[in-house]
Amino acid sequence: MSKLYVQILREPWSEFFDLVLADSGHSEQLEPDEARAWFKERNADMTVVESALDRAWNFGSASVTIHEHREPVLSRITNQPNV
Repeated sequence: MSKLYVQILREPWSEFFDLVLADSGHSEQLEPDEARAWFKERNADMTVVESALDRAWNFGSASVTIHEHREPVLSRITNQPNV
C-alpha cells in the first residue's frame, strides 16, 4: 500500500496554495481549482481534501494523506520523438 503525505500551506492574503510532498520536499504553488484537480488526479478522498483546503485557507496549513495514490497519466508528452 503506497501513501503520499502532502502538506498544504497558504500565506495570509494569498490566492494560492503551496503543496509540499513530505517524502521528497517537492512543492507546487497552485490556485484552489488547480489544487483540487491535483488531488483528484492522484486518487485522493475529495471530502478529506475539501476539509483540508478549507483549513489551510482559514488557518494557513493542513495536511493530507492519500492512501493508495496513483501518479497522474500524462495526456501529452512534450518531448515526443517523431518516428
